[in-house]
Amino acid sequence: MTIADEAWYDEDAGPLVRLYARVGSRTPLLRDDLELSAIILRDADVPEPEGLSADQQAALRLSRRPTALSEIAVHLGLPIGPTRLLLGDLLEAGLIHTRSRAEDNRDSSPAVLQRLLSGLRSL
Repeated sequence: MTIADEAWYDEDAGPLVRLYARVGSRTPLLRDDLELSAIILRDADVPEPEGLSADQQAALRLSRRPTALSEIAVHLGLPIGPTRLLLGDLLEAGLIHTRSRAEDNRDSSPAVLQRLLSGLRSL
């Protein structure tokens, strides 16, 4: 068997794609609007342009409903830095928008928080 005949990946794992290839050989920029707990939401009115990477397309699908940046990173199987980079590209293209957890208008009254605490203690 020659070197060319050998498989360069594990059959079960599939082909290996290096992280720098998935993000276009770039390093993430620090962005205030893409904090770890930022909520990402796709702008449904804007059509999806051609030429998006598979990861960016997956991130757009995940952000059809409000989704935390950290949750998108988990679903993509990427660290936070590269996820911020991919989402930053989508943000600059106007395909998504962000809001912080502080802007989330969910009920955080003492009664709701007390029920949450009771539920967590019962686990």
